[in-house]
Amino acid sequence: MNTIVQSAAFAADADVDSAQAGTRSAEPAFAVCVTTMNRTETLAACLDNLARCVPAAARIVVSDDSPEPAMRAANAAVVARHPGVVWLEGPRHGVCANRNNAVRHCLAHAPECDYVSFVDDDVQIAADFFAVAHTHLAALPPERRHRVMLTGGSSSGAEHPECHPVKLSFAGYFTAADEPQCVNIHAAVFPVVLFKRNGWDENIFFGVEDAELSLRALKHGYSIDLLPALHARDTLPGGGVIECTSGRYGMSRYQLHCEAARLYVGVKRYRVIDPSLPKYLAFVTLYFVHLTAYLAKRRALSSLLPIIRLSNVWRATTGQ
Repeated sequence: MNTIVQSAAFAADADVDSAQAGTRSAEPAFAVCVTTMNRTETLAACLDNLARCVPAAARIVVSDDSPEPAMRAANAAVVARHPGVVWLEGPRHGVCANRNNAVRHCLAHAPECDYVSFVDDDVQIAADFFAVAHTHLAALPPERRHRVMLTGGSSSGAEHPECHPVKLSFAGYFTAADEPQCVNIHAAVFPVVLFKRNGWDENIFFGVEDAELSLRALKHGYSIDLLPALHARDTLPGGGVIECTSGRYGMSRYQLHCEAARLYVGVKRYRVIDPSLPKYLAFVTLYFVHLTAYLAKRRALSSLLPIIRLSNVWRATTGQ
């Protein structure tokens, strides 16, 4: 979707939110979109964990990005052991496209769902995750209830880590904030209406995609509430399916995608979401000065062009 149209559509969603807020059930229903790739045992543990949640999720959708048919068949068999859970073949164009694939199914087949969470297969949410969200949402004024995103803290490290508000710095890094300006994707609850006209930006293969979505939503009147009691745990910190060992360019595939996403989001932020020519020029200058110095120290200057290619930065203002 054209990023300017995509960003403007948030404003149109405000009218939808207001109209639907008065017709929603007093008991909110929660959907979960699970993204998976090449990890059958991890997926099974994730779904077993979701089955322990009270209240239960109204709908669980698994989008499977595994490239091999045998692995997809194995994952589909795991899903089949969990009644009511839906398995979808993923688009295999990155985690953002995989999440959009799942949430589109939620929107098409579960109109009764008010809120949605996105969980990778190696993340396990607390059994009271939806109970905590429900209690907080019930205490909010109706006009806020369907325009707020809830977020817990980091899902890495300790089982119940400290929870602090964060924002995306000018240079595109997560940093401490006085008020939450970014969600932690693995411990977050979103109004499902947020995704009716918008979605995860599929130009981002991986990295800071939750910050980019938060920036767009905040710009158009959504808010973020920080709930330390909203717990999630990453069972494989640092062990994701994106390779974390150094590759042919002196950087891991994970590092390449993170740096590429930082460039794309920074350009989109200062050209489309919060347009400012001075900020845009300053960001681009700062980005390439810092990145060049960083790569030089690692003797990985050959990764500069691959990062730019991976970034899809030419699509940041056109959506093409």
